[in-house]
Amino acid sequence: MADRSDILRLGHGGFELELCPGLGGALTAFRHDGRDLMRPAGPALFARADPSAASSFALVPFSNRIADRRFVFRGQVCELPQNLPPEPHAIHGQGWQHPWTVAEADADRAVLDFAHAVAGTPLDYRARQTLALDDRGLSLTLELTNAGAGPMPAGLGVHPYFVRTPGVTLCARLAHVWLMDERKIPTRPTPLPAGCEFASAPRLAGLALDHCFGGWDGKAEICWPETGVTLAIEAEPVFGHLVIYVPPERDFFCVEPVSHVNDGFNLAARGVAATGVRVLAPGETLQGRVGFHIARERANR
Repeated sequence: MADRSDILRLGHGGFELELCPGLGGALTAFRHDGRDLMRPAGPALFARADPSAASSFALVPFSNRIADRRFVFRGQVCELPQNLPPEPHAIHGQGWQHPWTVAEADADRAVLDFAHAVAGTPLDYRARQTLALDDRGLSLTLELTNAGAGPMPAGLGVHPYFVRTPGVTLCARLAHVWLMDERKIPTRPTPLPAGCEFASAPRLAGLALDHCFGGWDGKAEICWPETGVTLAIEAEPVFGHLVIYVPPERDFFCVEPVSHVNDGFNLAARGVAATGVRVLAPGETLQGRVGFHIARERANR
């Protein structure tokens, strides 16, 4: 099992990035001038190999949940293993729970690779993360390639965790939210209700959310007034959806750029429009970049 001695450290200017390739290719810290911009990894990541204690991890070859661990593709019923008991659904793909290999690494850039196939399904793929620091912050590029002999449904995303303070705000322009049933499976898109209008940068204190939003323009800002830091998230158009997870009475929240809606494989199979799910031909690659950049920072601490 990987431990803290396996952490790969990158740096550029005041930015620091720590990765643990052997534990889901996860980020374990991202900071600027000593200030954490993502939640630092907790001890459970190393003690129990629990990726949900990481700072961030990649979502491949799908985001969020596949209902009841089963999806239909081109008339084939595909079964997935239960990967997070007692969760009844398959969740977050496979990359977050398996080791990645370091293909390249230098002072401020690393490339991590992962390959996987799920027996009895079209999910046979290669994935790559390219992580680079520059003067603005972190650039993360995800690539997903169909390594199989036939077409493959595909999606990708990034699952960062952020520190939840009393004053933290989130600003994002979103077109609609996907309503969910009692099993946390989306049913249909609907116009934004009260409490889900993030264009006005509301405080997250008191909110409880676990929803996927569509029509995202690829830009978001998180502001911590306690420290004077504003972090900008800038994503390429492939990331047209945003999952916002604000669990009640917890000290973190997640803002996840993703390419498709939760349970998108099944929704697409039923003919639902605008799910964001892609179908890759053999050898075809889906890719996208997400940047995490300092937008504003108060000089005095």
